[in-house]
Amino acid sequence: MILIKNITIVTQNKEREIVKKGSLVIEKEYIKVIGKSKSIEKEYSRKAKKVIDGKNKVIMPGLINSHGHLAMTLLRGYADDMDLEKWWLEYVYPVESKFTRKKVYQGSLLAMIEMIKSGTTCFIDFYYYEDEVAWAAKKLNMRGFLGCAILDFPTFLYKNADEALEITKKVIKKFSNNSLLKVILAPHMFQTTSLETYVKVWELTKQYGLLLTTHMSETKAEVNFSIKKYKKRPVEVLSQASILDENVILAHCCWVNKKEINLLKKSNVSIVHCPVSNMKLASGIMPLPELLRSKINVSLGTDGACSNNNLDMFEEMKTTALIHKVNKLNPTIIDAQTVLDMATINGAKTLKIEDQIGSIEIGKRADLIIINFEKPHLIPCHNIISHLVYSVSGSDVETTIINGKIVMENRKIKNIDEDKFLQEMMLI
Repeated sequence: MILIKNITIVTQNKEREIVKKGSLVIEKEYIKVIGKSKSIEKEYSRKAKKVIDGKNKVIMPGLINSHGHLAMTLLRGYADDMDLEKWWLEYVYPVESKFTRKKVYQGSLLAMIEMIKSGTTCFIDFYYYEDEVAWAAKKLNMRGFLGCAILDFPTFLYKNADEALEITKKVIKKFSNNSLLKVILAPHMFQTTSLETYVKVWELTKQYGLLLTTHMSETKAEVNFSIKKYKKRPVEVLSQASILDENVILAHCCWVNKKEINLLKKSNVSIVHCPVSNMKLASGIMPLPELLRSKINVSLGTDGACSNNNLDMFEEMKTTALIHKVNKLNPTIIDAQTVLDMATINGAKTLKIEDQIGSIEIGKRADLIIINFEKPHLIPCHNIISHLVYSVSGSDVETTIINGKIVMENRKIKNIDEDKFLQEMMLI
């Protein structure tokens, strides 16, 4: 049992309640008690095996990174300042094709350390050798969705899409009963994955009851490709193939028009906004205000470290708010609370586990982060939500708790010799 006392609690519950000088109790993997400090301290201070004093600190739900390519930390800074097609086809894809199982494990572990240290407690990956990603996540006790990338292109894991599907089936069976790790299917994008393959993947998701994620309308070139090949825009193609519903997660959506937004609304899909990556690759700007007005669930993702170039979700939140304000020349177009929702409860809705994580409520799993507000850039604090979106950095996260276990305390990661591992990674 863990007692966290004398702390400000940003619950992200339906009322978006903030409890000042509060306490909460974690028992096993669940949040057992939330409330004002004095009475809770009196009852649980002796029962708790661990007591954390939260003076001048804020506790909030762990951040959910809804789109990324974890092992691409190994390509951070490798290919910058070029458009997506050239970046991926001429630079990233050729060097990725030489990756081994070990490299995917190392790159994923590096990504998870970075995420834990910057407040992310749950991720969606989109890559290859997802069983290696799983072993890395198990080592650190991290919650994750293992996105098995499926392309018609040959990769370092398979020669074609049919082979990819067979490998994916084995991964599905291997992790079917894991409470922290779930498999998700990830057809790549229109330029690399045929509609026929999308249909096969969709049938597999139905067979196993899985979610599907894909890159969608990320660039104008992708839209033009779809119009040339299918005589329709990407969202229209998937809609007419009956591959859009509440179990689909679309990353990017920079180039969706009004007709497509209506289709997205009707299908109840979730969309992941990756503004830093979209800005760096000059892919475009998602029509976020229009999507939100249509009541479409939108969450946040960093994309890979090769196109970001970090995995700091606090930076992603700030960028989200700022890019749309300046794009519309309207400082009121999106507010801090809306952005915080995207990084927490909306991410949980995207993953269909909002009954488990995404807010601090009794009975939910304890995926939590503690932020030290005793920092020059966080003083004074007139508005906690404003600070979380506009002022906090990932490095301000002091403690990270996932599924009721402390995985980082006082910025020290558990279960791994971080210094030794980082020294090894510098030699790659």
